[in-house]
Amino acid sequence: MTNDIARMHRRYVPWLSVLFCLFVFRVAAQLTQKFFNLSFLPPFADWYSGAVSYGLLLSSQILIILVFCWVLLGFARMAILPRRRLGRWLLAFGAVYFSVMAVRLIAGLSFAADHPWLGASIPAFFHIVLASSVLLVGHFHFTYGKRAS
Repeated sequence: MTNDIARMHRRYVPWLSVLFCLFVFRVAAQLTQKFFNLSFLPPFADWYSGAVSYGLLLSSQILIILVFCWVLLGFARMAILPRRRLGRWLLAFGAVYFSVMAVRLIAGLSFAADHPWLGASIPAFFHIVLASSVLLVGHFHFTYGKRAS
């Protein structure tokens, strides 16, 4: 049984790690561009939709990184207990989040490129990264959680 539990958790660790690294890259790249404006990265404005102040955005991103790190370590240590009801909620939320951000990205890359929020394709892409992580964790909980919960 222990091998099944280990396999169940470890199946998700590589995928969550990739998504985590992508999000950390996004936060670090935007912060770097704010102060150094490196030529090989898109300018700061391209990373930022302006929906909230940068200070609030950075604070929320750091909180997301901490929560994501906690979840990732929980999977790596096999400490996350699957709960089907939580999985159902995460899958529903993740599907709506992913869908809205996919529409935002498609709109921004096509007919709404000049709109400040819709046209911000880098933030939209990284919201899809976050939505994917919610869907992945939701899949774990829904798939492995007991049917009664």
